[in-house]
Amino acid sequence: MKKITYRTEEDSLGKIKVPKNALYGAQTQRAINNFRISWNQFDPIFLESLASLKAACATANNKSKLMTLKLSRVISQCALDVHKNIEKYYDQFPIDIYQTGSGTSTNMNMNEVLSSLVTKKIKSKVHPNDDINKSQSSNDVIPATINISCVLLALDLNDAIDYLSMKLMDKEWQVKDIIKSGRTHLMDAVPLSLGYEIKTWKETLIHCNQPLLQSAEELQYLPIGGTAIGTGLNAPKNFGKSVCLELNKIYKRSGAKFSPNPNKSEMISSQNHILSMSGALLRTASCLTKICNDLRWMNSGPISGLSEITLKPLQPGSSIMPGKINPVIPEAVLMAMAQISGNHNTINLACISGNFQLNTMLPVIAHNIIESFQLLINSIYSLADTIDTLSINEDNIKSSLERNPIIATKLNEVVGYDLASKIVKEAYRTHRSIIDLAEEKTNLSRSALLKLLDPKKLI
Repeated sequence: MKKITYRTEEDSLGKIKVPKNALYGAQTQRAINNFRISWNQFDPIFLESLASLKAACATANNKSKLMTLKLSRVISQCALDVHKNIEKYYDQFPIDIYQTGSGTSTNMNMNEVLSSLVTKKIKSKVHPNDDINKSQSSNDVIPATINISCVLLALDLNDAIDYLSMKLMDKEWQVKDIIKSGRTHLMDAVPLSLGYEIKTWKETLIHCNQPLLQSAEELQYLPIGGTAIGTGLNAPKNFGKSVCLELNKIYKRSGAKFSPNPNKSEMISSQNHILSMSGALLRTASCLTKICNDLRWMNSGPISGLSEITLKPLQPGSSIMPGKINPVIPEAVLMAMAQISGNHNTINLACISGNFQLNTMLPVIAHNIIESFQLLINSIYSLADTIDTLSINEDNIKSSLERNPIIATKLNEVVGYDLASKIVKEAYRTHRSIIDLAEEKTNLSRSALLKLLDPKKLI
């Protein structure tokens, strides 16, 4: 094992040893030493967003005549390099999610990394606080970074939802003429088309998009420029507006449009806007859970279950039962959706735990909302492939429908509920067909009954 060599750095608390080749400095090292609670670190997209914000702030500082054009450009260039190549720099951001509640350690981690990169470039000492963090504090930087990350992920999630919706529409049209037994309470109910059942999944999914996009619109307002508590102390006038203009240039292709929040303390003291977004993600997770549970039931069998569909076999399903195949993608997605539910509970607790002018659970809010987004996006694409490749067991569907006494529901209009109920109960008891029993117990002819109880006319 290669021996680690160290250099000595100094901050307001004194001297501390830092790995010689690390781009970060004393404050980051203190955080590494102090916060040893989990293996969780900030996701790359959060760090990409944070770097882009630092680039925009450097440009805004120059516009406000607080920074030379040369220094502003080099800081911006280095920050955009981290933004675009986070995989190259990711090991320079090792701090645990469970840290100071404002995220100050991670903000300073980025400031120190950029300070080192800029110092190397201009051959002159650049200070992480005085230069990189100019006109900023962790209290407006970290909430703004959460918003930026969520807006970008919301756009990706919207694309994923559109993709799955199209796959569902394709499958809906493929099977629109297949009639099957409906089910309520897991029990036989009146018939419907398989296409209509899949169309319902699609419509449920599409309706998840509205609260998602509404929340994303709110999150495009940023608290940057509010500094410590939202009053703007230590930030020049119009700093937030200048930062947002630069961010819109950086993210031009994404379609995001950032603006300064008129009341910056609102998004510093509270994270209720993230709670709303988490609620929108939870609704989408509920929709995917419904679809996955339906797929598992419809795929159940293949001998003793419903066996209406067959999911593409992806891997052996048992270490002991030969030939067993399980619905592995729906099961994996269900676990991911359960995690999103847990993430929402964490976000809720974190959002209601703020006091006075700052919510001090920002890192865990960021970690959980980003994880929920990514679980949803990846699950949707996995589920889309599963739906695209499933096959329909038409013979099993037809057999179940023909033996379903519930089709007698249509008799209510002709012979009344009581007589129809007697016919259904006898059909269950004797395993005889509804047609035969209705012909015996009503004055309807067989041809009239066949016409009346035609499954295609019952949907």
